[in-house]
Amino acid sequence: MSTTTDTLLERGPPGPHRASRADLEVRAPTRLRLNRQLALHLVFLLACAATLFPLLWMLRTALAPPQDVFRSTLSLWPDNPTLGNFAAAFRLHPVGTWFVNSVVVAGAIAAGKLILALPAAFAFAVMRFRGREAAFALLVGTLTVPYVITLLPTYVAVAGLGFYDTLGGVIVPTIGHCGFVVFFLRQAFKALPRELFEAARIDGAGPWRQLLTIALPNVWGAVAAMGVLSWLSAWNLYLWPHLILDATEHKTLAIGLKLFATTGEQGGEWGPLMATAFLAALPVLVLYLLAQRQLVSAFATSGIR
Repeated sequence: MSTTTDTLLERGPPGPHRASRADLEVRAPTRLRLNRQLALHLVFLLACAATLFPLLWMLRTALAPPQDVFRSTLSLWPDNPTLGNFAAAFRLHPVGTWFVNSVVVAGAIAAGKLILALPAAFAFAVMRFRGREAAFALLVGTLTVPYVITLLPTYVAVAGLGFYDTLGGVIVPTIGHCGFVVFFLRQAFKALPRELFEAARIDGAGPWRQLLTIALPNVWGAVAAMGVLSWLSAWNLYLWPHLILDATEHKTLAIGLKLFATTGEQGGEWGPLMATAFLAALPVLVLYLLAQRQLVSAFATSGIR
């Protein structure tokens, strides 16, 4: 019986298209691999749907009339979409001022971190000086310190210097938390050939000229990625601005959203709240769509080139 089966497998069906044993052995793993890929893609699609559903529900609530926000039936899109919640949000609170404050804070923090981190990263990667390794180890060690531990001494220092309830009190201390940016850019600088800097030194180029004309153009992707991540981190700041900002007109969007949940009927103005939340999420989504290639490229190639 076994001999007959083997003979049939080798011969295959009659005709010009015969399937040999080798063909059957190749097709089985290929089909199994295809099924695994389909299952993996299905899992990814379900994860994307679970991630995007809160954004869709936020947009649905932002466009829903007040009577449809608490409707008993589930609907992914309002029957009568309206922009009235956006107008109500600007009428209830100074949302425009909060938006401008968030843009100023995020832009200043991102720019400040890059201004501090670029020379430091270049010095740690290219220049040679006494105590370089110890200083870099100390810098990396600061990344392990919990952020909450520094809040109280930072608050006392900022209040003592007269920066309480000012945007400067939010910006300046946050710029100092740039250890990861220095670490990441140092890795990008170290990936560059040292012959470039040796040739520049022979030609009489100083450290600043080497940084600005040689190193920076070759790691622009990493710099852009760190700028985007620093901006996003500053845009989403909540705890520190909540502690240091008091006046309503000085708040940012992240902490101003809380006021919507404590005003109005039914426990909060949820339509205007979701409209404001959509305005807060929109710059993040746009920035990510514009810079996703730089982000992926920077993290994929840093330290490998």
